[in-house]
Amino acid sequence: MVSFAHLQTGRSFIVTALIALTAVSAGCDAPPAMGEPDSLILIISDDLWEQSEDTAYVVLEPTVATTRADKKFFVHRVAPDAPELGELLLWKQVIVVAPPGNARLDLILEAAGVTGEPQPGLVLQAEDVWARGQAATAVVLQPGFEYQSWLQLLPDLAATLDRDYRAYVLTRMYVSGADTASARELSDRFGYTLAYPAVYETADLAENVVLIRNDNPDPAELIRSIVIEAVPSVDSLTATDIVAWRDAAAHTHYNVPQRTIPDEGEGTPIDLGGAPDLEGRGVWQAEGTYPAAGMFIARAIECPGNTVFIDAWLYSPNPKRSKYAYIIQLEEILNSFRCETGS
Repeated sequence: MVSFAHLQTGRSFIVTALIALTAVSAGCDAPPAMGEPDSLILIISDDLWEQSEDTAYVVLEPTVATTRADKKFFVHRVAPDAPELGELLLWKQVIVVAPPGNARLDLILEAAGVTGEPQPGLVLQAEDVWARGQAATAVVLQPGFEYQSWLQLLPDLAATLDRDYRAYVLTRMYVSGADTASARELSDRFGYTLAYPAVYETADLAENVVLIRNDNPDPAELIRSIVIEAVPSVDSLTATDIVAWRDAAAHTHYNVPQRTIPDEGEGTPIDLGGAPDLEGRGVWQAEGTYPAAGMFIARAIECPGNTVFIDAWLYSPNPKRSKYAYIIQLEEILNSFRCETGS
């Protein structure tokens, strides 16, 4: 049994497609896919891997800042003739890199609806090729120029994987449905809206201060928390203002006071439906005896008559759990914010 913890462009000839088809080889009795969607089984020849290993890891395993640089994806490279390949073909994410004529590559292309000789330079996906719930990706190289075409296609492959992973995360995020009742209440009481799943709980912390929090499955394992406060308009917002507000909120409204350690810089301007917005990110550390820490995203948005401060923070101490997925979810919630007062 093989076990791994983690396992379009301007170029005219490159096509990226997601085809939701079931390959004949999988059939109705195919086993469910194994592993996690951020674990990538990369099937590539020994020679090509030796030439491109360092570059491939950099492109396919980008990092996201949490309490450290956490990988977004985890690559497990396997040779086309490896004895364990039969089992690894049942993984959720399988990538076959080869020129036309490769049997596994052709199987993915067939499932994706490609007929005839495939054009080199394709990055194509099909579902359920060897297992149910699987995404299999074919990277079609140029014969005689395998190394050059592989390097050329790497950014497109990475973009495809990230796009589809985000779609997967956001689909799962709303399995429980959206909390439309709380969203309407925020609009009626405070003049802004925010979309978030029904598994989050909403509570008042003080006047004009709202807590939206998800402790599922257990707060010792995972916390996603958002605090929102509307204050009279603040002129000339800076990253320092955001950090000062967050530091005060973290000592006033959180069960365990937090120390705010912001990233360096002047903050990132963001436009949310025409409302001026400034964002700062960084790390929080618990000031209690328990050594908890995590990442945060803090924003300040100018609404008519008010400045709305928002702090979203994550606690996920399990190193085997993807923090990137939860950051995507928090970003999606924050990006849904809209001012309504005066509109």
